[in-house]
Amino acid sequence: MNGTPINIAFGKRLVDLRKATGLSQEAFAFKCGIDRTYIGIIERGEKSPTLNTLNKIANGLNITLSHLMDF
Repeated sequence: MNGTPINIAFGKRLVDLRKATGLSQEAFAFKCGIDRTYIGIIERGEKSPTLNTLNKIANGLNITLSHLMDF
């Protein structure tokens, strides 16, 4: 499934931020309280996360939502 350009760009941003923390998808998903497969779907740009999910991701990265969306 092909993602939209913004979903793909956000997915790349998320991969970069997650890898900077040194966390695997599985460890990161656990920290965020999100299923690992859904993290993969977001990272590949296949789905748009909800605002609630974005907030969980930002909290898992210990960054603000605005920093998460700065791409």
